Amino acid sequence: MRTPKTTKNSHFFPIPADFSQDRRMRRAMNDFKGGVGYGLIILLFENLRREPDYKYPLKDLDLLAKDFDVSLPILQTIIAKYGFFEVIKDENEEFFVSPLLSTLMIPYDEMVEKNRIAGLKSAKIRKEKQEQQLKLLNSKTQKKEDFIINDEIPIVTF
Repeated sequence: MRTPKTTKNSHFFPIPADFSQDRRMRRAMNDFKGGVGYGLIILLFENLRREPDYKYPLKDLDLLAKDFDVSLPILQTIIAKYGFFEVIKDENEEFFVSPLLSTLMIPYDEMVEKNRIAGLKSAKIRKEKQEQQLKLLNSKTQKKEDFIINDEIPIVTF
């Protein structure tokens, strides 16, 4: 699946220009004054963006709460109440994800994958050309050695 990117845009994610007008966002902004709701949602998006498969372990939510200087119950409310995040489970643990972030990242992820495939194809072609050049160089070198070894230089007298 998706893994953290190592490109210059490794932490890029798009935000809709009218994100603050989304009804869910407006509700969060109403419940948490001074842009706190908006800011926490964006901070959670940023952290999800840096994670493999855009999912963050719930067991480590306390670390984010400390980083954001908010209480754990506030982050739990943001994740559970406004519809930007979902909790999923795998065989070992629970994570939170954002279907919206995953959807917003599709064009970027597709472009990265397309560029990765093109790079692999280009590298393969470059390698094949280098191998052909080496073969050609080796064959020319071999012909010169054959000429020097096998041909006798005639003695010319005047």
